[in-house]
Amino acid sequence: MNAAQLLQDSLSPNQAARESATQQLEAAARDNFHGYLHTLAVELANESQDLNVRYAAGLAFKNAIAARDSINQPQLTERWLALPDSATAPLKQSTLSTLGSPQHRAGAVAASCVSAIAAIELPVNKWPELIPQLLEFVGNQENQGLRVSTLQAVGFICEVIDPEILSAKSNEILTAVVQGARKEEPSHEVQHAAIQALLNSLEFIRDNFEREGERNYIMQVVCEATQSPSVTVQVGAFECLVRIMHLYYEKMDFYMERALFGLTIMGMKHHEEPVALQAIEFWSTVCEEEIELSQAAMEAYEMGEQPLYESKGFAKAALPDILPVLLELLCQQNEDDDEDDWTKSMAAGCCLELLANNVGNDIVQPVVPFVEAGITQPDWQRREAAVMAFGSILDGPDPEVLAPLVTQALGALIGMMQNDPSLQVRDTVAWTLSKICENMLQVIDPAVHLENLITALVIGLNASPRTCNSCCAALNSLVVQISGDADLLGDDVPTSAMSKYYSGILKELMPIAERPTNHANSRSAAYQTISVFLGASANDTLPVVQEVAAAMLARQEALLGMQNQLVGMDDRNNWNDMQINLCVVIQSFIRRSPSLAAPFADRIMTNLLSLIQASGKHAGVLEDAFATVGGLASALEAGFGKYMEHFTPFLFSALASFEDWQVAQAAVYVGSDIARAVNDGLIPYAERLMVALIDLLRSPVVQRQVKPNAITTIGEVALAIGGGFRPYLETTMSILSQAGSTSAAPGDEAMIDFVQTMRESIVDAFIGIMNGVKDSDVAAMQPYVPGIMGFLKTCWADEDRTDSFGTASLGLIGDFAEAYKGSIRDELLQDWVQQAIQWGRTRSGNKRAKTNAAYAQNAIKNASK
Repeated sequence: MNAAQLLQDSLSPNQAARESATQQLEAAARDNFHGYLHTLAVELANESQDLNVRYAAGLAFKNAIAARDSINQPQLTERWLALPDSATAPLKQSTLSTLGSPQHRAGAVAASCVSAIAAIELPVNKWPELIPQLLEFVGNQENQGLRVSTLQAVGFICEVIDPEILSAKSNEILTAVVQGARKEEPSHEVQHAAIQALLNSLEFIRDNFEREGERNYIMQVVCEATQSPSVTVQVGAFECLVRIMHLYYEKMDFYMERALFGLTIMGMKHHEEPVALQAIEFWSTVCEEEIELSQAAMEAYEMGEQPLYESKGFAKAALPDILPVLLELLCQQNEDDDEDDWTKSMAAGCCLELLANNVGNDIVQPVVPFVEAGITQPDWQRREAAVMAFGSILDGPDPEVLAPLVTQALGALIGMMQNDPSLQVRDTVAWTLSKICENMLQVIDPAVHLENLITALVIGLNASPRTCNSCCAALNSLVVQISGDADLLGDDVPTSAMSKYYSGILKELMPIAERPTNHANSRSAAYQTISVFLGASANDTLPVVQEVAAAMLARQEALLGMQNQLVGMDDRNNWNDMQINLCVVIQSFIRRSPSLAAPFADRIMTNLLSLIQASGKHAGVLEDAFATVGGLASALEAGFGKYMEHFTPFLFSALASFEDWQVAQAAVYVGSDIARAVNDGLIPYAERLMVALIDLLRSPVVQRQVKPNAITTIGEVALAIGGGFRPYLETTMSILSQAGSTSAAPGDEAMIDFVQTMRESIVDAFIGIMNGVKDSDVAAMQPYVPGIMGFLKTCWADEDRTDSFGTASLGLIGDFAEAYKGSIRDELLQDWVQQAIQWGRTRSGNKRAKTNAAYAQNAIKNASK
């Protein structure tokens, strides 16, 4: 292969050239992994090669050994470690030598390659000379580029390596990094690289940060770096302070008082926007930490416990100093600001929202004068800032404190929405009205304000895309809170205060939903609002709802007829987006009134089958198409059976999409919906469905989050087909036993959550199987009861168990006791069972847990007679 040309093409703006090059490179990696890496390392190290080619070679090298997610990393690690040392040694030496390249971009990508190799080799005690070699490079005063790239490599390594692996070298690493970050460092480029390395290693140096002397020195170096003449160093230093506040909030009292208050307030006023943004982010982080600590403390007190840490109230103490700065920053908008750009005024608005959430009522009194003074100013920036400030404090303070202010301001805001000459002001007014509708709807008197408010919001739908989005959000809040939650409505809701506005609002939304483009997501917002309105509709609006649903089906049919006219990916993506939105609306229609949807069922299903066939396995389209099929199955119940023959080939194909986990997940969900709907109508398809689900559970490729849902679906299948599940019982129990043995390492929060979710699903599956077979062959489950009870005992001993698991397992224990009575007496009378029942009986906030505990207790009592 012509490696240089392929690497060049892999970065090409031409999609066909890029995809072809990528495919050839992947094929080369499969055919001869070592040869592939060797070629890439040679190109990366070649100083006479084009810089873009060198960069592409480094990127490809790193991606060949470092996965984007932890699921696929073991396979890449194994592939690298399978290479002999004689093959990997030259590769490591080549990447190390490239750190010193005079072309900084080549050195930077070499740093990522070195860290990727280190992440594999250091945990298995290989490459012991790496850290000493890197520390020697950092101290090389003759080669500035080498020092910069090496510091980058050190930072990357500290970010990905467990600190215990490098504990013997951690002090030397920290010393080297902090040495480069000091104000005495003559090279700003080296100082910036050192600050970035420190940023990446802040978790790695947790033990050092526990020691006051070392912590003081680190904080001194970082604080001094915020005053560097170099803007990039200042930005990096403030980034470090943000991260330090997040990781070590409980240790910040001394530094806040002595330095951080002043430094960050001056930083927010900095004329260089990147510096100001990080200083604002510092206070946003303070607020986020304090909000989380306050919530955790409240939960602890409710449980009768003392919280581990409590908020120190940094933001409240600093309010008189930081609030005036934030309010002034709100006024620093530019007319040509792009809404996708993160500006000082946007960051200040976000910080102000967090501040209000954090300090509550204390923020209201100092903000009100700013709002009152600014709202009538001739400068649009002042008016917009005043409205933004008002909208930003609506979530946090007590509603009764805000109510008189909102009541007083509502009329003025509605007037500004209709009449203010500035688009930016109208945009922000629409956003503020959406916040009022979300958080303060109780102050809106329908007789006084509702009609004018809705009129203003409907006018705003046809303004800018941003205004349209806010108006849609406001309308969503209005209809849900005034009409009621769609899932709780039921069919017997004759009318609502929103009913008379339905026709007019939907009439305005329909053309927006039919726009050919989705600028700033405004078309999707219109579809979402249509969906919400359909779901929350009262009976007197059902004729309008039916009319809209019919129009949506016609729109879907028209789009299906256009699929052969699509040119290029942009057309295809736009088509996919519209189909997804149409599915969401149709789902809402089906859920709101199954009886109203039933006459449309053939048409809906025909469209969906055509859409699934035309989707080209696009995950987003398939997810929503399958969800709509599931909704239709739930609505029709046994009546869905007539579509099974046509739909199941698509279902089985999707279940086998192991590498496209969203598609597999969607198929699992719809399989569950169908099982619940058609019950024994599933029997002709049960064998293929069970084979597909078991293959999915056994697959090492499919992402793990799919598997708990697949297990739950097996329980639904068993419940649906009853005695017909008997042939699959032994295999299923074996699979569930293996799944139940999954464990998580202490501290691995993601894996702990996964294990708990898996356990919940396993119990749900046991319940489904038990209830499925008990009427026809209850004895079939009895041999598995001791093993299942052993599994439950293990789970109950885990302090991380969830309430959902506890509640469901009590129901399962009751089912066993009721079915097998004295024959499983020994299992039922174990201490842990009584402890579990006692847990359920004392769950005052969990009615189902109390019910299941009583059921289990009575069933065990009867079984013991």
